[in-house]
This record gives sequence, C-alpha cells and structure tokens, in this order.
Amino acid sequence: MPLKRSSENPAFTMPTPPDSSLPASPLEWFCLRTQTKREHIAAAILAKIESVEVFCPRISQIKKTRTGKKRFVEAMFPGYIFAKFSLRDNYRRVIHTQGVSQLVQQGERRALPEQLIEDLRASVPEGIIEAPDPSIAPGAQVKFSSGSLQGLNGKVLAQLSATNRIQVLLEFLGNEITVAVSADDILLADNAE
Repeated sequence: MPLKRSSENPAFTMPTPPDSSLPASPLEWFCLRTQTKREHIAAAILAKIESVEVFCPRISQIKKTRTGKKRFVEAMFPGYIFAKFSLRDNYRRVIHTQGVSQLVQQGERRALPEQLIEDLRASVPEGIIEAPDPSIAPGAQVKFSSGSLQGLNGKVLAQLSATNRIQVLLEFLGNEITVAVSADDILLADNAE
C-alpha cells in the first residue's frame, strides 16, 4: 500500500519550520551541573555549539603528593560551569551534552544575572587563577621533603628575590640556623607533628 501525501494522511505530516515571526529568545546565563571532574569536557563540547557561550573558571594550586609538590588545575566551582544560551532554542541540546547533568534552578528562577558573570569574569581575566604555594608564605611551618635536610621541620622567614628560593629557620642540635632552600624541597608540615 503506497503512502499518501501528508495533506491526504495527517499521520504523516512534516514538521513545520520555526515561525520566524516569533521574537528571538534572549540569551541568558545559566549554571549547569556537570559530572564530577568533567567540567572541562562539558565546557569544550558546549563551546563548539555556535549559539552557546561558556565560562568555566579554573584554579591552579599546589597540592602535596607522595612524590612531593605538584601543581593541579581544577574547576573553581567543582561540578558546575556557566553557559549563555537561549533557553527556548538550545535547552535540549545543552542538557544532552556529554558531561552536563542538569540545569541548576531555584524554584522557577533559572537564569543568572548578567552582572554576576561579568564580575566573575573580571576577577578571573584569563579564565584561570593561580593560587600561591601556601608552603612558602612567611610564618608557615614546613617540613623538608628532599635533600640533605629531609625530615627536618622549620619555619619560613621570607621569600628571597632569587627565583623559587625561600629562607627557612631550622632548629638543629639545639641551635637556630637560617638556610636558603628551593621551594620545591619543602611541604607544609602536618598539624599532628
């Protein structure tokens, strides 16, 4: 049995194109919940969509590992990114993007104020903040993690003008000694010690 044209058979109608007489839906900022540790993936995929603008602020910080200090870059707001898009035109496309879990909303309120995102962007101009190493702040209690002083504790006195060097006060054999060392050779001392 041959199929009839859509005018003859209402079950086989073609979708109508969007009505161009409708006003354009506004572009607004929304907060999106992402899968854990997948903020950068969701942001990269959303950025490829022509009508979507993405903001994923990140923070670079030093963390203690088994092998010493390492710098890690992570999302400033773990599990969340910001996207500017037309809710009416792009909702399904955005929500079904890999890495995106849901649109964050409070009651009926979904969109974020434009000024909030502008202020956040102004405070993170490159999209990434580099957090200082807390183990080189004057007054920090530190432990030597490598070199001939490994295992000894001390107190940071000052950052030296030489690249990546700090001055540390040690108590060694009953005497206080001041030494200049590489910041890579120390870690923040554990509170338990």
